[in-house]
Amino acid sequence: MTLKDLISEEDLATLQQELHDRFGLNADIMDSDGHRLLGNTWGNDLCRAIRNDEKGFGAICATAGQMFTQLLKQGEPFVEYCDAGMVRVSVPVKVKGEVVGAVGGCGLVPADEEVDEFTIGMMSGLDEAAIAERVKTVHAADEARLAEIQAFITERLESLLP
Repeated sequence: MTLKDLISEEDLATLQQELHDRFGLNADIMDSDGHRLLGNTWGNDLCRAIRNDEKGFGAICATAGQMFTQLLKQGEPFVEYCDAGMVRVSVPVKVKGEVVGAVGGCGLVPADEEVDEFTIGMMSGLDEAAIAERVKTVHAADEARLAEIQAFITERLESLLP
């Protein structure tokens, strides 16, 4: 059983867009192996630049994705940092105890912290000026906002799941 067996692709795409529009996330819908089902929405220009940079993708996005996949399999909602200093918010979808996917996104910076521009520069091919300009597009979120995102995802999933 997959997430697409339970929720129509149209409803999943709507949910993904809602997360992007409402919270400024790089929103995504994942299968149980951590693969995107519907592509990605870009909540900020920095993450898109990192992902499009071969070195940045390999050092930041790919490793964050591996960590995400491990956390996903535990089946509990989580907030986790990437090496760029941003967070991923995720709610795994479980049916009869089996994780069939996850809904969430990344690309927010905790309100009391900063994007790690130095690390991004060291781990990517992006120059300082390009990073500094793109950091301005990253949205901040405090703990209450991160909890609100998880609650929103949980409520929407409850309304969509059979």
